[in-house]
Amino acid sequence: MNRKKGALLGALVADAAAMGLHWLYDQARIAEIAGGAPEFRTPNGADFLGPDGRSLGYFAHGGKRPGAPSHYGAQMLAMADSLARTDTYDAEDYARSFQEWFGYGGRWTGYIDRPTRATLDAMARTEAEAEGGPFDRCGADDAQLPAVSKLPPLVVRHHGEAGLAAMVESAVRVTNAREDAVDWGLATAAMIGAALDGATPARAAEAARGVSDKIDGQIDAALAMRAAPAEEVARAFALHCQLEVAFPVIVHLIATATGFADAARANIRAGGDSCGRAIPMGAVLGACFSGDEARAIPRDWLARVDVPGSLAALV
Repeated sequence: MNRKKGALLGALVADAAAMGLHWLYDQARIAEIAGGAPEFRTPNGADFLGPDGRSLGYFAHGGKRPGAPSHYGAQMLAMADSLARTDTYDAEDYARSFQEWFGYGGRWTGYIDRPTRATLDAMARTEAEAEGGPFDRCGADDAQLPAVSKLPPLVVRHHGEAGLAAMVESAVRVTNAREDAVDWGLATAAMIGAALDGATPARAAEAARGVSDKIDGQIDAALAMRAAPAEEVARAFALHCQLEVAFPVIVHLIATATGFADAARANIRAGGDSCGRAIPMGAVLGACFSGDEARAIPRDWLARVDVPGSLAALV
């Protein structure tokens, strides 16, 4: 498997593996019900309840089968569909693909997060006021993990091109129109790009430096906890969806990874927004460990997911 294919499949597989326990915030509960193999668990509302019936998280994926993508994975596929259709990044086409996936009657059936709803509402207003767009200026004032979910196909398609940074900024702004969201998008793209170039996981994590002082500080803080398990790191930064807390956890997962499966399991056991963290982590590690049978995406994990034609066409 080449590194580009590894990045795309790694993102898809890591997201699907985490979906069953996504947004379960109690690490002890995850350990209790899933043990050492928390991947590809069938979503079950009972898993999210404590002994007293109290909710331990947010159960968002009822009815989904193991191996299906979360809404984060669907965001990535919306980008892949646009790239397959146009053979290049086109902001307006990507914005329309996003609407085709998540709008009323769209391809996605399932949970819709807040930035997606805000973006769709802005697209609807734009359509009503000026037929035909421009839909690519409807991003939400938000810096949560959906901002970076679309990036693996974009980076794979345009890796090494001079205009990639501008494309990343544009793609982030389609859904998340905030400067810090753009910065985290550029940092995520840099890690994926370094992995495609042959970097080790530790060097790929370091490649995110230089975007902003804030992100450099997050990387320093994550690497200062290099010896700690992912569960402890996630507790230290927090488990929720904001990139403010999720990005350093992603950096730690990547920098300390010794294999794809172990890192994906550590991400799930850390709890909270595991699917949101899974896509950038999975893209980097899928690329880094491609060609290393012992540490690459497990074959039986690959067999659990359906690879859409648009994603396969990129490699």
